[in-house]
Amino acid sequence: MIKKLLVTALALGLLVPVAACTQQGSSAGPVKIGVVLSTTGLLGPMGTDMMKAADLAAKEINASGGVLGKQVQLVEEDDTTDAAKALERVKKVVEVDGVQAIVGGMISGAAMAAGPYISTKGVVMVTPSATSPAISDQPWKEWLFRTVPHDGFQGAVLANFVIQKGYTKLATMVQDNPYGIGLEKAMVDALKANNWNGKQVVSVHFDPAKKDYRTELDQIKSSNPDVVLAVTYAEDGIIVFKQASEMGLDKIAWLGCDGNYGDGMFAEPVAAAFMASSLVAGTRAAGPSGTTYDKFAAAYKAFAGKDPSVYCDTTYDAVKMIAAAMNKAGKTDGASVKAELLKLGKNYDGASGSITFDAKGDRVSGTFELWKVVQDPTAKTGYKNVQITTVAMK
Repeated sequence: MIKKLLVTALALGLLVPVAACTQQGSSAGPVKIGVVLSTTGLLGPMGTDMMKAADLAAKEINASGGVLGKQVQLVEEDDTTDAAKALERVKKVVEVDGVQAIVGGMISGAAMAAGPYISTKGVVMVTPSATSPAISDQPWKEWLFRTVPHDGFQGAVLANFVIQKGYTKLATMVQDNPYGIGLEKAMVDALKANNWNGKQVVSVHFDPAKKDYRTELDQIKSSNPDVVLAVTYAEDGIIVFKQASEMGLDKIAWLGCDGNYGDGMFAEPVAAAFMASSLVAGTRAAGPSGTTYDKFAAAYKAFAGKDPSVYCDTTYDAVKMIAAAMNKAGKTDGASVKAELLKLGKNYDGASGSITFDAKGDRVSGTFELWKVVQDPTAKTGYKNVQITTVAMK
């Protein structure tokens, strides 16, 4: 019995150092940063492009000496565009991989799901794309930073467009989640604040996983609007626009958003044609033209073989800012990174423009692009997004 206990103790003694070497901050291992994005699911095409931006940032960081003299290793996870899965993946990178800083969650629901958990673990998260204004008021918000402006800005840009074009009967068809409802509220609030001479004739909230929206579209049609705001992701957006075309809703003006920007939307020809004919404008956070963005865009194209899409720049900035905060702090623990991010976020020269955080870690300004879809015979899909104008918001 004594021999068995001795053997067990020795075995455990040998195992402890091995396990310890896998933890974040080990002198032997790399510095790990978690990246939890949606590379499949409703936002798969967008998330795949964003993951490449994270990879580019890590490659450049390592080429410049890494973090605290060590190489950076991205621990990449796919949350399948699902909030519950995002929390599961966040727990995995923290509890199994030992990360103290994470880029994510990609959607607002994912950020809301993971927020309470990261605060109890003292892990910092930087989201490049979760834009719901409701996130700002959460008790755990100090642990979540945003390199993207929240939808209060995007809503104001959409509202200004509606007013300028003279639309007076607004219908909204938005996802029934923090992203869709948050952007809808931001736009309607901005319209009211600007004494808009019109009314919201119908508000439709839909399940993005439903895959058939004829009932909801019939509500839109019956309300007789002159403009419709559609807040979708890629896969659900394709179905919404295809069915809207089939139901004769192509004579109404439609508005898009960041969730339905990008060439992934053009996979279905009927939906693409509808967007080109009926979507009069969409919005997205956009990197301004300038040395930093242009350098990033050129590097991304060389690395990924294509131009960067929406939120690639903010993802790149998130990885770069986490690494810079670790180097500045001289530590990689979440509390130290959080403190340094607040200091770093004062006119930080990012690919997505100048980044300044408020006390809650929210970005206080940004540049937004109004875009539309046009036919382009040279494009692989036959369509492309083009910029209408840019708007600086503070």
